[in-house]
Amino acid sequence: MPASPSSSAQAVREALARRLKHLMKDAGINGRVLSARCGWDPAKTSRILNAKAAPSDTDLRAWCDACHAQAQAADLIATARAVESMCEDWRRLHRSGMRRAQDEVLARTAEAQVCRAYTSNVIPGFFQTAG
Repeated sequence: MPASPSSSAQAVREALARRLKHLMKDAGINGRVLSARCGWDPAKTSRILNAKAAPSDTDLRAWCDACHAQAQAADLIATARAVESMCEDWRRLHRSGMRRAQDEVLARTAEAQVCRAYTSNVIPGFFQTAG
């Protein structure tokens, strides 16, 4: 699966990959051993570990079996499904192009009575003193 334009979905995908890497380390195995135990090509394991490919439910169960961490399979599957859901939502929102999404934001901004912004690197005027 290509990297999602949605940064939050990509961040969750990378967090899932880190969890899978930790499972391997906890089991004391590397990617080649895991690939052999799962019956995969090592490239598949690499793509999953680098968050380039989304693991299926079956892949996650096999990964947990290979790492003797079957208890974590359900949580990992739920996380993977949440990532896929986030990507689908992003695709659906932007299917018709960015123009519509931008027009919606502009319409809400135009209707606003007050617009506030927070800048963490500027000291408010009443705290400023003459030089």
